[in-house]
Amino acid sequence: MNRLKNDLATVLSLDLTIRTQRLVLRPFDVSDARRVSYLAGDYEVSKMCGRVPHPYRLEDARDWIATQSIAADSGEEFRFAITLPRDGLIGSCGVTRVHGRPGVWELGYWFGLPYWGSGYASEAALAVMDWARDQLGARGFTAHVFADNPGSGRVLRKLGFGQLASAELFGLARQRSGLVERYEWPAKPVTANDAGETAH
Repeated sequence: MNRLKNDLATVLSLDLTIRTQRLVLRPFDVSDARRVSYLAGDYEVSKMCGRVPHPYRLEDARDWIATQSIAADSGEEFRFAITLPRDGLIGSCGVTRVHGRPGVWELGYWFGLPYWGSGYASEAALAVMDWARDQLGARGFTAHVFADNPGSGRVLRKLGFGQLASAELFGLARQRSGLVERYEWPAKPVTANDAGETAH
């Protein structure tokens, strides 16, 4: 436990900025609230996220941003604001600790609708995974996407995730449960039981 605390203290003392070929990922700031509310407030975006309500008010964005430093300080969650030099903030990507599975983190991301289909998701997610392996000692990742969001499934498979059994998840924006496809990295060989569980 002490070693874990020391490791997290080391992480939190570092510059939490990630640079890729096109993107800069950085911690959220309260000044991002209006942009977050605008982009994540689009129902086409929020309905693909389990924990984003709709409508997504400015106050909601401010409250969410305020929780991010607390989550990072606790070592439970690290969320990055994804930015483009010309456009500013375009989305978010981060990891959340999976309890009961040491070294495993849940990967999550969202992007404003104008930035879909440009390869930003795979670029940002790969960078965050690399960061988590290097700074958090991550050895594995989980993720889930709603079944009507095939683009995110393609991103995860491109990153080397393997699909597991499907499940039901309540979406705040949808206000109902929906089928989600669960993924895990590194991908595991598919067994006969796995094939039977994922068939629909």
